[in-house]
Amino acid sequence: MNSIDYVKAFLQRHGHWMMAANVVTKLLGFAAVVFVTRNTTEGEYGAYSYAMNLVGAVVPFMGFGAYQAFLRYASDATGQRAKKTLFAYAFSRGVVASVGLIALLQLLASLLCGAIPESVAAFRIVSFVVLTTLVMEYVKSYARSMHLNHISARIDVTYALILVTATVGLTLGIGILGYAVAVALAPLLAALGFGFKMGLLGWRWEALDSRHVGFWSYGVFTTVGALLAQTFYSVDVFLIGHLVGEKASAVAVYRVALLIPMATSVLPISVAATDFVKNAHQKDNPQALRAYMRGYWKTFGLLSFAALGVLWCLSPWLLTVFGASYAEGATVMRVFLLGSLGAHWLRVPYGHLLSAVGRADLNTYV
Repeated sequence: MNSIDYVKAFLQRHGHWMMAANVVTKLLGFAAVVFVTRNTTEGEYGAYSYAMNLVGAVVPFMGFGAYQAFLRYASDATGQRAKKTLFAYAFSRGVVASVGLIALLQLLASLLCGAIPESVAAFRIVSFVVLTTLVMEYVKSYARSMHLNHISARIDVTYALILVTATVGLTLGIGILGYAVAVALAPLLAALGFGFKMGLLGWRWEALDSRHVGFWSYGVFTTVGALLAQTFYSVDVFLIGHLVGEKASAVAVYRVALLIPMATSVLPISVAATDFVKNAHQKDNPQALRAYMRGYWKTFGLLSFAALGVLWCLSPWLLTVFGASYAEGATVMRVFLLGSLGAHWLRVPYGHLLSAVGRADLNTYV
Protein backbone atom coordinates (compact mmCIF):
# COMPACT_ATOMS: atom_id res chain seq x y z
CA MET A 1 0.00 0.00 0.00
CA ASN A 2 1.50 3.33 -1.04
CA SER A 3 1.28 6.49 1.04
CA ILE A 4 -1.65 7.96 -0.90
CA ASP A 5 -3.75 4.79 -0.58
CA TYR A 6 -2.90 4.59 3.12
CA VAL A 7 -4.12 8.13 3.75
CA LYS A 8 -7.27 7.58 1.65
CA ALA A 9 -8.15 4.47 3.68
CA PHE A 10 -7.53 6.41 6.89
CA LEU A 11 -9.91 9.16 5.78
CA GLN A 12 -12.59 6.64 4.77
CA ARG A 13 -12.61 5.35 8.36
CA HIS A 14 -13.25 8.91 9.59
CA GLY A 15 -9.66 9.18 10.77
CA HIS A 16 -9.67 12.90 10.03
CA TRP A 17 -12.52 13.30 12.53
CA MET A 18 -10.59 11.34 15.16
CA MET A 19 -7.43 13.36 14.61
CA ALA A 20 -9.23 16.71 14.49
CA ALA A 21 -11.10 15.85 17.69
CA ASN A 22 -7.88 14.90 19.46
CA VAL A 23 -6.19 18.11 18.32
CA VAL A 24 -9.16 20.21 19.46
CA THR A 25 -9.20 18.36 22.78
CA LYS A 26 -5.51 19.01 23.35
CA LEU A 27 -5.72 22.67 22.32
CA LEU A 28 -8.71 23.38 24.54
CA GLY A 29 -7.05 21.41 27.33
CA PHE A 30 -4.00 23.65 26.95
CA ALA A 31 -6.25 26.70 27.00
CA ALA A 32 -7.74 25.48 30.27
CA VAL A 33 -4.29 24.91 31.79
CA VAL A 34 -3.03 28.31 30.61
CA PHE A 35 -6.08 29.96 32.17
CA VAL A 36 -5.56 28.09 35.43
CA THR A 37 -1.81 28.79 35.65
CA ARG A 38 -2.42 32.48 35.03
CA ASN A 39 -5.21 32.72 37.60
CA THR A 40 -3.69 30.65 40.40
CA THR A 41 -0.28 30.56 42.05
CA GLU A 42 2.48 28.08 41.19
CA GLY A 43 1.95 26.52 44.60
CA GLU A 44 -1.76 25.98 44.04
CA TYR A 45 -1.30 24.53 40.57
CA GLY A 46 1.59 22.39 41.81
CA ALA A 47 -0.59 20.94 44.58
CA TYR A 48 -3.32 20.16 42.05
CA SER A 49 -0.78 18.59 39.66
CA TYR A 50 0.59 16.41 42.43
CA ALA A 51 -2.92 15.19 43.26
CA MET A 52 -3.79 14.62 39.60
CA ASN A 53 -0.63 12.60 39.03
CA LEU A 54 -1.41 10.35 41.96
CA VAL A 55 -4.89 9.71 40.59
CA GLY A 56 -3.47 9.36 37.09
CA ALA A 57 -1.30 6.50 38.30
CA VAL A 58 -4.40 4.46 39.18
CA VAL A 59 -6.64 5.57 36.29
CA PRO A 60 -5.54 2.50 34.26
CA PHE A 61 -7.28 0.40 36.93
CA MET A 62 -10.66 1.97 36.16
CA GLY A 63 -12.98 -0.90 35.34
CA PHE A 64 -10.03 -3.31 35.73
CA GLY A 65 -9.64 -3.59 31.97
CA ALA A 66 -13.30 -4.26 31.19
CA TYR A 67 -13.76 -1.40 28.74
CA GLN A 68 -10.55 -2.24 26.83
CA ALA A 69 -11.62 -5.87 26.64
CA PHE A 70 -15.07 -4.80 25.45
CA LEU A 71 -13.60 -2.92 22.47
CA ARG A 72 -11.39 -5.86 21.52
CA TYR A 73 -14.11 -8.54 21.81
CA ALA A 74 -16.89 -6.37 20.40
CA SER A 75 -15.07 -6.51 17.07
CA ASP A 76 -15.81 -10.26 17.05
CA ALA A 77 -19.44 -9.91 18.17
CA THR A 78 -21.94 -10.21 15.33
CA GLY A 79 -24.69 -7.61 15.26
CA GLN A 80 -25.72 -4.71 17.46
CA ARG A 81 -27.63 -6.88 19.96
CA ALA A 82 -24.55 -9.00 20.68
CA LYS A 83 -22.44 -5.88 21.11
CA LYS A 84 -24.96 -4.33 23.51
CA THR A 85 -25.10 -7.51 25.58
CA LEU A 86 -21.32 -7.51 25.86
CA PHE A 87 -21.42 -3.78 26.64
CA ALA A 88 -23.90 -4.34 29.49
CA TYR A 89 -21.67 -7.05 30.96
CA ALA A 90 -18.49 -4.97 30.75
CA PHE A 91 -20.12 -1.70 31.85
CA SER A 92 -21.78 -3.09 34.98
CA ARG A 93 -18.60 -4.79 36.21
CA GLY A 94 -16.45 -1.81 35.32
CA VAL A 95 -18.60 0.68 37.20
CA VAL A 96 -18.73 -1.46 40.35
CA ALA A 97 -14.95 -1.92 40.29
CA SER A 98 -14.37 1.81 39.80
CA VAL A 99 -16.68 2.81 42.64
CA GLY A 100 -14.72 0.49 44.92
CA LEU A 101 -11.44 2.00 43.76
CA ILE A 102 -12.70 5.54 44.43
CA ALA A 103 -13.73 4.53 47.95
CA LEU A 104 -10.21 3.20 48.56
CA LEU A 105 -8.64 6.42 47.29
CA GLN A 106 -10.84 8.49 49.58
CA LEU A 107 -9.73 6.43 52.57
CA LEU A 108 -6.04 6.78 51.68
CA ALA A 109 -6.12 10.44 50.61
CA SER A 110 -4.26 11.88 53.61
CA LEU A 111 -1.59 9.19 53.47
CA LEU A 112 -0.98 9.43 49.72
CA CYS A 113 -0.80 13.24 49.80
CA GLY A 114 1.43 13.35 52.87
CA ALA A 115 4.35 14.98 51.02
CA ILE A 116 2.17 17.91 49.89
CA PRO A 117 -0.73 18.11 52.39
CA GLU A 118 -2.39 21.00 50.56
CA SER A 119 -3.15 18.61 47.69
CA VAL A 120 -5.60 16.48 49.72
CA ALA A 121 -8.73 18.47 48.82
CA ALA A 122 -7.96 18.38 45.09
CA PHE A 123 -7.10 14.68 45.34
CA ARG A 124 -10.49 13.84 46.86
CA ILE A 125 -12.25 15.64 44.00
CA VAL A 126 -10.22 14.35 41.05
CA SER A 127 -10.40 10.76 42.32
CA PHE A 128 -13.89 10.69 40.75
CA VAL A 129 -12.17 10.92 37.36
CA VAL A 130 -11.76 7.15 37.72
CA LEU A 131 -15.52 6.72 37.26
CA THR A 132 -16.45 9.63 35.01
CA THR A 133 -13.68 8.90 32.51
CA LEU A 134 -14.66 5.24 32.51
CA VAL A 135 -18.23 6.11 31.51
CA MET A 136 -16.99 8.31 28.67
CA GLU A 137 -14.54 5.66 27.43
CA TYR A 138 -17.29 3.02 27.42
CA VAL A 139 -19.55 5.17 25.24
CA LYS A 140 -16.67 5.99 22.88
CA SER A 141 -15.67 2.33 22.68
CA TYR A 142 -19.19 1.28 21.76
CA ALA A 143 -19.28 3.87 18.98
CA ARG A 144 -15.94 2.65 17.64
CA SER A 145 -17.08 -0.97 17.79
CA MET A 146 -19.96 0.03 15.49
CA HIS A 147 -17.48 1.71 13.10
CA LEU A 148 -18.81 5.13 14.16
CA ASN A 149 -15.46 6.81 14.66
CA HIS A 150 -17.03 10.21 13.99
CA ILE A 151 -19.32 9.76 17.02
CA SER A 152 -16.33 8.98 19.22
CA ALA A 153 -14.69 12.13 17.86
CA ARG A 154 -17.75 14.24 18.67
CA ILE A 155 -17.71 12.98 22.24
CA ASP A 156 -14.09 14.12 22.57
CA VAL A 157 -14.90 17.58 21.21
CA THR A 158 -17.92 17.88 23.51
CA TYR A 159 -15.73 16.89 26.44
CA ALA A 160 -13.13 19.54 25.57
CA LEU A 161 -15.73 22.29 25.22
CA ILE A 162 -17.35 21.41 28.54
CA LEU A 163 -13.95 21.21 30.24
CA VAL A 164 -12.72 24.62 29.13
CA THR A 165 -16.08 26.30 29.83
CA ALA A 166 -16.37 24.76 33.29
CA THR A 167 -12.72 25.53 34.02
CA VAL A 168 -13.16 29.24 33.39
CA GLY A 169 -16.38 29.52 35.38
CA LEU A 170 -15.40 27.35 38.33
CA THR A 171 -11.80 28.56 38.62
CA LEU A 172 -12.98 32.17 38.74
CA GLY A 173 -15.55 31.13 41.34
CA ILE A 174 -13.65 28.88 43.74
CA GLY A 175 -10.06 28.78 42.52
CA ILE A 176 -7.98 25.68 41.88
CA LEU A 177 -10.60 23.38 43.40
CA GLY A 178 -13.01 24.64 40.75
CA TYR A 179 -10.62 23.36 38.11
CA ALA A 180 -10.54 20.00 39.88
CA VAL A 181 -14.35 19.86 39.81
CA ALA A 182 -14.35 20.71 36.09
CA VAL A 183 -11.85 17.93 35.35
CA ALA A 184 -13.91 15.42 37.33
CA LEU A 185 -17.32 16.28 35.84
CA ALA A 186 -16.53 17.01 32.18
CA PRO A 187 -16.15 13.38 30.99
CA LEU A 188 -19.51 12.34 32.44
CA LEU A 189 -21.38 15.36 31.08
CA ALA A 190 -19.86 14.81 27.63
CA ALA A 191 -20.89 11.16 27.47
CA LEU A 192 -24.45 11.31 28.81
CA GLY A 193 -26.18 12.69 25.72
CA PHE A 194 -24.44 10.34 23.29
CA GLY A 195 -24.96 7.36 25.58
CA PHE A 196 -28.67 8.12 25.76
CA LYS A 197 -28.98 8.38 21.96
CA MET A 198 -27.30 5.00 21.51
CA GLY A 199 -29.41 3.35 24.21
CA LEU A 200 -26.50 2.64 26.54
CA LEU A 201 -27.63 4.19 29.81
CA GLY A 202 -29.65 1.26 31.14
CA TRP A 203 -28.28 -1.12 33.77
CA ARG A 204 -28.25 -4.85 33.09
CA TRP A 205 -26.20 -7.48 34.89
CA GLU A 206 -25.61 -9.72 31.87
CA ALA A 207 -23.59 -12.93 31.78
CA LEU A 208 -20.49 -13.29 29.60
CA ASP A 209 -20.99 -15.22 26.38
CA SER A 210 -18.90 -18.40 26.25
CA ARG A 211 -17.47 -17.25 22.91
CA HIS A 212 -15.54 -14.46 24.62
CA VAL A 213 -12.94 -16.68 26.24
CA GLY A 214 -10.02 -14.67 27.56
CA PHE A 215 -12.05 -11.49 28.14
CA TRP A 216 -10.72 -10.81 31.63
CA SER A 217 -7.17 -12.00 31.02
CA TYR A 218 -7.00 -9.58 28.09
CA GLY A 219 -8.40 -6.80 30.27
CA VAL A 220 -5.94 -7.48 33.09
CA PHE A 221 -2.92 -7.47 30.78
CA THR A 222 -4.15 -4.26 29.14
CA THR A 223 -4.58 -2.67 32.56
CA VAL A 224 -1.12 -3.67 33.73
CA GLY A 225 0.43 -2.37 30.51
CA ALA A 226 -1.38 0.95 30.82
CA LEU A 227 -0.40 1.15 34.49
CA LEU A 228 3.29 0.69 33.71
CA ALA A 229 3.11 3.34 30.99
CA GLN A 230 1.26 5.79 33.26
CA THR A 231 3.59 5.13 36.19
CA PHE A 232 6.51 6.33 34.07
CA TYR A 233 4.88 9.76 33.87
CA SER A 234 3.62 9.81 37.46
CA VAL A 235 6.41 8.44 39.64
CA ASP A 236 8.79 11.26 38.69
CA VAL A 237 6.32 13.91 39.82
CA PHE A 238 5.78 11.94 43.03
CA LEU A 239 9.56 11.86 43.66
CA ILE A 240 9.92 15.58 42.94
CA GLY A 241 7.24 16.23 45.53
CA HIS A 242 9.24 14.24 48.09
CA LEU A 243 12.80 15.24 47.26
CA VAL A 244 12.88 18.79 45.87
CA GLY A 245 12.67 21.94 47.92
CA GLU A 246 9.81 24.38 47.30
CA LYS A 247 7.94 21.27 46.31
CA ALA A 248 4.72 22.53 44.78
CA SER A 249 6.38 25.10 42.51
CA ALA A 250 8.97 22.56 41.31
CA VAL A 251 6.19 20.13 40.47
CA ALA A 252 4.34 22.86 38.57
CA VAL A 253 7.34 23.72 36.35
CA TYR A 254 8.05 20.06 35.63
CA ARG A 255 4.41 19.27 34.93
CA VAL A 256 4.03 22.13 32.45
CA ALA A 257 7.26 21.11 30.65
CA LEU A 258 5.79 17.64 30.24
CA LEU A 259 2.43 18.78 28.88
CA ILE A 260 3.42 19.50 25.27
CA PRO A 261 5.50 16.34 24.67
CA MET A 262 2.66 14.28 26.13
CA ALA A 263 0.17 16.09 23.91
CA THR A 264 2.07 15.19 20.74
CA SER A 265 0.87 11.61 21.17
CA VAL A 266 -2.38 12.88 19.64
CA LEU A 267 -0.97 11.99 16.21
CA PRO A 268 -0.09 8.29 16.63
CA ILE A 269 -2.95 7.66 19.05
CA SER A 270 -5.49 9.13 16.63
CA VAL A 271 -4.28 6.79 13.89
CA ALA A 272 -4.17 3.77 16.21
CA ALA A 273 -7.63 4.45 17.64
CA THR A 274 -9.12 4.92 14.18
CA ASP A 275 -7.72 1.62 12.92
CA PHE A 276 -8.08 -0.52 16.07
CA VAL A 277 -11.26 -2.34 15.02
CA LYS A 278 -9.97 -2.75 11.44
CA ASN A 279 -6.72 -4.28 12.68
CA ALA A 280 -8.64 -6.54 15.06
CA HIS A 281 -10.49 -7.97 12.07
CA GLN A 282 -7.10 -8.55 10.37
CA LYS A 283 -5.61 -10.42 13.33
CA ASP A 284 -5.12 -13.60 11.27
CA ASN A 285 -3.56 -11.79 8.31
CA PRO A 286 0.07 -10.90 9.20
CA GLN A 287 0.82 -9.72 5.67
CA ALA A 288 -1.90 -7.07 5.89
CA LEU A 289 -0.64 -5.96 9.30
CA ARG A 290 2.93 -5.58 8.02
CA ALA A 291 1.67 -3.53 5.08
CA TYR A 292 -0.30 -1.38 7.52
CA MET A 293 2.83 -0.59 9.56
CA ARG A 294 4.89 0.24 6.48
CA GLY A 295 2.20 2.66 5.39
CA TYR A 296 2.17 4.24 8.85
CA TRP A 297 5.93 4.89 8.86
CA LYS A 298 5.89 6.38 5.36
CA THR A 299 3.15 8.85 6.25
CA PHE A 300 2.49 9.63 9.89
CA GLY A 301 5.98 8.54 10.99
CA LEU A 302 7.58 11.25 8.84
CA LEU A 303 4.96 13.76 9.94
CA SER A 304 5.79 13.03 13.59
CA PHE A 305 9.50 13.66 13.00
CA ALA A 306 8.80 17.04 11.41
CA ALA A 307 6.31 18.14 14.10
CA LEU A 308 8.56 17.20 17.01
CA GLY A 309 11.48 19.03 15.37
CA VAL A 310 9.47 22.24 15.20
CA LEU A 311 8.46 21.92 18.86
CA TRP A 312 12.10 21.36 19.84
CA CYS A 313 13.04 24.71 18.32
CA LEU A 314 10.10 26.55 19.89
CA SER A 315 10.35 25.01 23.39
CA PRO A 316 11.43 28.12 25.40
CA TRP A 317 8.85 30.37 23.75
CA LEU A 318 6.01 27.84 24.10
CA LEU A 319 6.56 27.49 27.84
CA THR A 320 6.34 31.25 28.41
CA VAL A 321 2.71 31.03 27.29
CA PHE A 322 1.97 29.42 30.66
CA GLY A 323 3.87 32.15 32.48
CA ALA A 324 7.42 33.57 32.38
CA SER A 325 8.62 31.40 35.27
CA TYR A 326 7.82 28.19 33.38
CA ALA A 327 10.48 28.84 30.68
CA GLU A 328 13.13 27.22 32.90
CA GLY A 329 11.61 23.85 31.98
CA ALA A 330 12.72 24.05 28.31
CA THR A 331 15.51 21.47 28.73
CA VAL A 332 13.13 19.02 30.38
CA MET A 333 10.64 19.54 27.58
CA ARG A 334 13.28 18.78 24.94
CA VAL A 335 14.30 15.56 26.68
CA PHE A 336 10.70 14.39 26.62
CA LEU A 337 10.35 15.37 22.96
CA LEU A 338 13.17 12.94 22.16
CA GLY A 339 11.38 10.23 24.08
CA SER A 340 8.16 11.07 22.28
CA LEU A 341 9.78 10.34 18.91
CA GLY A 342 10.35 6.72 19.94
CA ALA A 343 6.77 6.51 21.15
CA HIS A 344 5.45 7.89 17.86
CA TRP A 345 7.46 5.48 15.73
CA LEU A 346 7.30 2.30 17.81
CA ARG A 347 5.57 2.24 21.18
CA VAL A 348 2.16 3.65 20.25
CA PRO A 349 1.56 1.97 16.86
CA TYR A 350 2.93 -1.42 17.89
CA GLY A 351 1.33 -1.27 21.32
CA HIS A 352 -2.12 -0.68 19.85
CA LEU A 353 -1.50 -3.26 17.13
CA LEU A 354 -0.62 -5.94 19.67
CA SER A 355 -3.76 -5.10 21.66
CA ALA A 356 -5.90 -5.17 18.51
CA VAL A 357 -4.78 -8.70 17.61
CA GLY A 358 -5.40 -9.92 21.16
CA ARG A 359 -1.79 -9.97 22.41
CA ALA A 360 -2.16 -7.54 25.27
CA ASP A 361 0.15 -9.85 27.23
CA LEU A 362 3.07 -9.14 24.86
CA ASN A 363 2.24 -5.44 24.98
CA THR A 364 2.53 -5.55 28.77
CA TYR A 365 5.85 -7.39 28.72
CA VAL A 366 7.28 -4.87 26.24
